Amino acid sequence: MARILVLDGHSAAALAVTRSAGQAGHWVAVGANRGIFAAAKLSRFCQASFDYPISTDDADAFAESVLEFVRKNAIDLVVPITDWTLGPLSTHRDRFDGRLALPPHNALQAAADKHQTVQLARSLGIEVPRTWLIESVEDLGAVGQLSFPVVVKDRFSVRWFGNKAVFGSVTYAYSQSDLENEVPKRLHAAGDVLVQEFVSGLGIGFSCFVVGGEAFLPFEWQRIREVDPRGSGSSCRKSIPLDEQLGSLSSRLISSVGFQGIAMVEYKKTKDGRMVLMEINGRPWGSIALPIASGIDYPRYLIDWHLSGQSPPKYIAYDTAITCRRMVSELSHLSNLRAGKPVQWPGEYPSLWGSLLRIAVPWYPGMRYDDLWLSDLRPGVAEIKNRLRRTRSD
Repeated sequence: MARILVLDGHSAAALAVTRSAGQAGHWVAVGANRGIFAAAKLSRFCQASFDYPISTDDADAFAESVLEFVRKNAIDLVVPITDWTLGPLSTHRDRFDGRLALPPHNALQAAADKHQTVQLARSLGIEVPRTWLIESVEDLGAVGQLSFPVVVKDRFSVRWFGNKAVFGSVTYAYSQSDLENEVPKRLHAAGDVLVQEFVSGLGIGFSCFVVGGEAFLPFEWQRIREVDPRGSGSSCRKSIPLDEQLGSLSSRLISSVGFQGIAMVEYKKTKDGRMVLMEINGRPWGSIALPIASGIDYPRYLIDWHLSGQSPPKYIAYDTAITCRRMVSELSHLSNLRAGKPVQWPGEYPSLWGSLLRIAVPWYPGMRYDDLWLSDLRPGVAEIKNRLRRTRSD
């Protein structure tokens, strides 16, 4: 079996990848930024761990630290999880002698570019929100009449300026004055920003494994609850049957950027049934534990492909109506609901008591937990304790 290093140990996806690789019999190490709580390090499948320089503060020092660990510990494959580490390692990929689980550099950049994604999707006939790229305050004058609220979002989740990262943000402008106040802030921080039509609807996700322009292992799911009801990653979601048309369009979108490996595409399903593209995630995503629980172990196939060139199965008849929840995120969902519905929020908004009653049900047929495993209990319990500790200190 191989020696695997999983990075971004603080993330939900890192814990899922660590467990998958460990169950496959691999020796697994977990790395994380110095000073950050990293639940994946506490997994019984983690054989070694290390703290590296904060990747978003000093990308070169981070890459050098990882490379040193790889050499000293005879690591066969490094699996970066988040945008915090993908960018720096992709820049330094030639130094790792093929030991990085990364898509091609150009494809990685294209998938991360939300503006480029919108343009490409439109050319393929995929519905997208109306989107304007704003590169100066004067560009707002060309936008025309807007229906508020609108979304003000950075073009990249993480953008690198030299050796340091600028984190992207997503905010809502409820009026023209809000918009004129928020846009200059992001222009100053990042250089450009997107103004996008607000789309209300149900979150739908599609994922697959792309090899040589061909999509393998399609999977689809529906969001049940989001950490932040205004829009964020999910705290609970369930597997659903494949929509063949959605799968075909999504696969074409991912393949068109030259992507190789696992990726997911996120949509909003509106009340009238339209599927509107939100973004591509060209990396292990936060809810990747759901396809694993449903029968598609993406991390295992990704590791096998990078190590031996073995292609994944074309298709697996996965279990539908499997529900996965991350308990620490469910607590954050409730915390966000306590603040109440934003005064100018245009769409539906979950109630605190309704969500509390649903979350209080500990189990029903088909329910799984991302974090709390009886066979690997420490990471999930520690995450909850850490969150409660931070809540008390705030």
